Amino acid sequence: MQEQITLTEADGKLVCTLAGHFDTVQSQKLQDLLKARPAVPQPVVFDLAGVTYVCSAFLRVCLLAAKTAGTAQFAILGLTPPIKRVFKMAGMVELFVCE
Repeated sequence: MQEQITLTEADGKLVCTLAGHFDTVQSQKLQDLLKARPAVPQPVVFDLAGVTYVCSAFLRVCLLAAKTAGTAQFAILGLTPPIKRVFKMAGMVELFVCE
């Protein structure tokens, strides 16, 4: 599966639909795309339904997005069991919504 990053706005939220293998290179691309956006406070949702792998750099991007949006305004959806296990091991499921 080819890595994909799609950023859309829906109902006042920034929705990041991701697919593929998110290693350091892909995580940096996502971070660069997020940084290039105007600094407008808005809820952010990462949809990981199509993600097959995440590395620690991706977890860092999640933390940065949560810090920018506010932890109450950041959510990760579509977690498959293997990816959710990574978030649990990192202690991130207590920080923001992870479904």
